[in-house]
Amino acid sequence: MSIYEYFLIFLALAFCGYACYTDLKTQKIRNFCSLGLLYGGTLSQLMAWYLGTTTPLYISALFFGSGLIAFAFYWFGIFSPGDSKLFWGLCLIFPLSLFRNLSGSLSFPPLILTLNIIIPYSVGVFGYLLFKFVLMPNKLALLQAFFTANFQKTALLERLFNLLFFIGIATALTFLFEFIAWQPDQFLRLILVLGAFALVQKLLSPIPKTPVYYAIIGFACVWLSVQSAPSVPAFLSGFAFLLGLYLIVFVIAKQLVLGLASLAFDNTVDVNGLQVGMIPAEQIIRVPHPDGSVRYERKQVGFSSGQDDNVVVSPDPAGLDAEKITQLQHLAAEGALAEFENQIRIQPSIRFAPVISIGALLTVLCQGPFYLKLMQLF
Repeated sequence: MSIYEYFLIFLALAFCGYACYTDLKTQKIRNFCSLGLLYGGTLSQLMAWYLGTTTPLYISALFFGSGLIAFAFYWFGIFSPGDSKLFWGLCLIFPLSLFRNLSGSLSFPPLILTLNIIIPYSVGVFGYLLFKFVLMPNKLALLQAFFTANFQKTALLERLFNLLFFIGIATALTFLFEFIAWQPDQFLRLILVLGAFALVQKLLSPIPKTPVYYAIIGFACVWLSVQSAPSVPAFLSGFAFLLGLYLIVFVIAKQLVLGLASLAFDNTVDVNGLQVGMIPAEQIIRVPHPDGSVRYERKQVGFSSGQDDNVVVSPDPAGLDAEKITQLQHLAAEGALAEFENQIRIQPSIRFAPVISIGALLTVLCQGPFYLKLMQLF
C-alpha cells in the first residue's frame, strides 16, 4: 500500500480514538468526529476514482450499501445516530487495497466491518453471560421461567407462525439468489437469512396481527416452500434444518440470553426516579380491551420497535426523553403501572464507539473478516 493509503488508515483509527474518548466521557460522539470521518471517506473514494482504482458504480454501491447498513443498526435500536455515522464513515475511508487478498462479497468493506463488530461483541457478551450463569444461584428458576414463557398455548402458536415465516423468508432469498445468479457461501447465506427475517419482522410489526394477517402470511410461506422443493425428501431435509436453526437461534438462544442478560445487566428503577437518557430494557405496551378498559403489559424484546401506537416505551439507544418520562409518571399516578409496582427495568448504557473501534482495528490488522485469520491459524 502507498503512504497515502496508510494515511487513510491512520486517519480512520485517529477518528475512532477520538470517538471513544468523547463517548466514554460524555456518552456522545461529536458531529465533528462522525461527520468529519464521513466527509473524509467520501473524499477518499472520489480520490480513488481519480487515481483509477475504483469506479463510480462501486462508489455508489459502497456509499448507499454502507449507509443502508448503518441506518439498519440505528433502526433496530443497536446504534445511536453518532455510532451509525461513525460506522458509515469507516466503511468509506478504508482503502480498497486493504482487502486485496479477498474476493466476492467478503471484500465489501461494510460487510467486513459488520462481521468484525458483531461477532466479537456477541462472543464477549455471551461469554460474560455464561460466566454469570455458572455463578448464579437460581439457575433452576431461570430455566423454569424460560419453559413457562415459551410453552404456553399462545406462545407456541406464535412460535409456529414465526417458524413458517422464517422458512418462507429463507425460500424467498434462495429464489432471489438464483434469479441474480449469486451463490454466497453458507456462512454469509445464513447471516443474510437471519438478517432478512429480523428486518421483515420489524417492517411488519406495525400491522395489526389479525387472523387474516396470520392466514395470508402463513399460506404464502407454506405455498412458497412447497413449490420450491424439488422433492419430498429435499423439502423434509430443508424443513428439518430450518426448524433446528430457528429453535436454536430464536427460541433457545434468544430467550435464554435475553433472560440471563436481564438478570445480569438490568436494574429496576422507580418511574419517579427515571432520568433523561436512561434506556429501557423492556417494552411497556398498552392493551385495550373490548369493554373499553385498558391495561399495560411488560414485554421482553431484543430490539426497539416503537412504531406501534400501543407501545409506550421500548429499548432505544437514544434513551428516554423528558416527554416520555412525564408520560410514564402520569400513568403511574393514575395507577396504570401498579401491576409493575411503578417500576421499569433499565439497561446499562453501552458505549458502542469502543466496540466499533475494536472492529475497525480488527479490520485493519486482519485485512478482512477476523475469523478468516483465525481459521488460517488453526
